[in-house]
Amino acid sequence: MIKNPDIAVLGGGAWGTTLGTLLSKNGYPVSLWEFDSKKSRELDKKRILHLESFEFKIPKNIVISNDIEKILSGKNIILLAVPSHFFQNTIKLIKNLNIEKSNCIFLSVVKGIKTDSLKTMTEILKEELSVPDKNICVLSGPSFAVEVARGLPTAVVAASKYIETAQTIQKLFMNRQFRVYTHHDVTGVEIGGSLKNVIAIACGISDSLGLGDNTKSAIVTRGLREMIKLGRKLGGETNTFMGLSGLGDLITTCFSKHSRNRGFGEKIGSRVSLKKALNEKMITTEGYRTAKSAYLLGKKLKFELPIINEVYRVLYRHKNPKKAVYDLMTRRAKAEIE
Repeated sequence: MIKNPDIAVLGGGAWGTTLGTLLSKNGYPVSLWEFDSKKSRELDKKRILHLESFEFKIPKNIVISNDIEKILSGKNIILLAVPSHFFQNTIKLIKNLNIEKSNCIFLSVVKGIKTDSLKTMTEILKEELSVPDKNICVLSGPSFAVEVARGLPTAVVAASKYIETAQTIQKLFMNRQFRVYTHHDVTGVEIGGSLKNVIAIACGISDSLGLGDNTKSAIVTRGLREMIKLGRKLGGETNTFMGLSGLGDLITTCFSKHSRNRGFGEKIGSRVSLKKALNEKMITTEGYRTAKSAYLLGKKLKFELPIINEVYRVLYRHKNPKKAVYDLMTRRAKAEIE
């Protein structure tokens, strides 16, 4: 256990800022790094973040800067909240600083799989910084930033291969509105949090086509099977996918009006151009990149992932969404559980 937590949050977006504020209100010292110098100055000056229609106030005692060395100095908890496609470059910035890592916990709240290497965020962390498992934790679950910021009850899971590390993170975040459970299955939690975004895009496409509740229920249920199938092959446990970071996050992301991935899928299904849809939500639509990563993983492992594969073809091969639905519905007959 870390006796005197001193926290650096890397990533000044909605989630990083919301979690940093939660930790600050829990009584811990927090410093926030935002890569974009203009945005960093604006956050520091105005102390306001707009989350949809909600105006979120950032406490004055949170240090905000785009100087990563300043933000990391003396910290023993590093919360990584950058978009997945910026994750590796951010880790390399940390590597170049040569900070002391032996007594530091790296906490990833990033949901994604690197497209080129097909690695999870914690795999990148270990590869680039040689961080041991006891210093790594993942926080995931059904948790829209706007609802956490408003103080609505939320439950998530902290996963580490070392229970003491997960318990440290649990203690940091727990309050009357934010409940944290511990888990040991880091891989399962990461894969569940990543793949659910791809299934949410499929649900958004279904919504845009007016296919109804029966279709959406089928997508979520069969999509969960694909998540479990791929997750187990990569080392995750089946039960993990039935928990907060799997089924819980999947339900929220597939059905909520707050879901950027579902909303992105809705635009794609409505034949909004990919470029326009991405320009609107490029940074936060993690499912777009994860669709390609999951498709490539399926090919590499010789796994059949019908829904994920069709989402990939719609996004990257410009397949007509209606044709994708037709192809899914006319696949060979099979047993539900094989």
